[in-house]
Amino acid sequence: MKQLYGKASSTQISARYAATQALFQVMSGQSLNQALPPLEARVSDDDRGFLRDLALGSCRYFQRLNAIAKMLLKTPFGEEDQDLHALMVIGLYQLEIQKKAPHAAVHATVDVCEEMGKGYAKSVVNACLRRYGREYESLTAPLEDNPVTATSHPKWLLKMMKKAWPEHWAEVFTQNNQRPPLCLRVNQRHGSREDYLQRLQQAGIEAHPAEFAPFGIYLAQSCDVTQLPGFEDGDVSVQDEAAQLASLILAPQPGENILDACAAPGGKTCALLEAADCAVTALDLEASRLERVEENLERLGLFGNDTGLSASVVCADMANTDEWWEGQQYDAILLDAPCSASGVIRRHPDIKLLRRSADIAQLADVQAQLLNTAWDLLKPGGRLLYATCSVLPQENSDQIERFMADKLEARQGITLQALNTQLTGLDKLPGVACNAGQQLFPQENGHDGFFYALLVKG
Repeated sequence: MKQLYGKASSTQISARYAATQALFQVMSGQSLNQALPPLEARVSDDDRGFLRDLALGSCRYFQRLNAIAKMLLKTPFGEEDQDLHALMVIGLYQLEIQKKAPHAAVHATVDVCEEMGKGYAKSVVNACLRRYGREYESLTAPLEDNPVTATSHPKWLLKMMKKAWPEHWAEVFTQNNQRPPLCLRVNQRHGSREDYLQRLQQAGIEAHPAEFAPFGIYLAQSCDVTQLPGFEDGDVSVQDEAAQLASLILAPQPGENILDACAAPGGKTCALLEAADCAVTALDLEASRLERVEENLERLGLFGNDTGLSASVVCADMANTDEWWEGQQYDAILLDAPCSASGVIRRHPDIKLLRRSADIAQLADVQAQLLNTAWDLLKPGGRLLYATCSVLPQENSDQIERFMADKLEARQGITLQALNTQLTGLDKLPGVACNAGQQLFPQENGHDGFFYALLVKG
């Protein structure tokens, strides 16, 4: 990865410079989760919120802002100056989306050229950003005629979504461009949702109960969650409402032996253990991500008790069962499969730049392999909950249909359990029922996009 540091890397930098570096690294194939943390450490505490807004926002609207930048530049920047192109996008985000005062935003953005060690580009960046202010209407009008720039989504995803969800794609894309709400999961072992809502009210924090998840709470404003009442004591966790439904659907029972495959960062592992005195094995391939699982289990007090609750954390490749599996089949398995993450784009807008259409078929192959492995690890009569944070049928209902067809052809007993109000205990279900499972779409001030299918082994 080419680094952009024009100065010594230990010195403090401006939020605009840090955001430029973050965007450039995403343009070069690195995720914001990788790029942002070291950059956040180099800006002042007061500027970190601004940095995150610039970095996430420029990714969220990249297709639109990138098109404007290309129109403004008479001659594109060379390969060695693509960081300057990223700076142009950062500047345009401030003008087009944040609606910053033009004089101040342009001046501060142009100054970043010096910080990057590329003062020679100041005149070009200045001229382009000022031209945007003068020619705004003529520059932006054509963008509305192109669905890629009108929605700020890549062409491949637009094509797939229009075909898969002709009645839903436009609203999904609208929600993808919004800032996501902050949702909490109350630890039911520590108290009720109603009690915790009262504690929030007493602390002056505005919140309301989630519509579907029985222990979910939405905060009106994002905040430092470590400062929430009882957070350090394990009274509450951060988890999207759609993800909270996993434990509700799988419905762990006391004494059951459960596998949470692909478990990191551990939100669903913890929710299962909060729901019943069961034994859960949290399995994941990446040791660094399993550290988060262990931290969450420790904070929530879920490693074990004298009533049958126990948690074990295993770092292994699920497919290589000889390396980790002791031969005892599981009563229930949660397979939160690796996927495109197309249902959580509003939380991870860099997906719009990083993901490619060819990735979907590759991910579907991995999902199919994991499904077959999980099925072999499941007891007869056991439950397998397949989940993704995707809204693409290739990874969801199509995947489950193929899997069921293969099992039925091999004369293996398999049942797709319909997700309904009787099974879940909910008054109504989120999302839409599809050929195989339940598809959830991102909702305004609500849950993310998710897919669930519950399979029972005959």
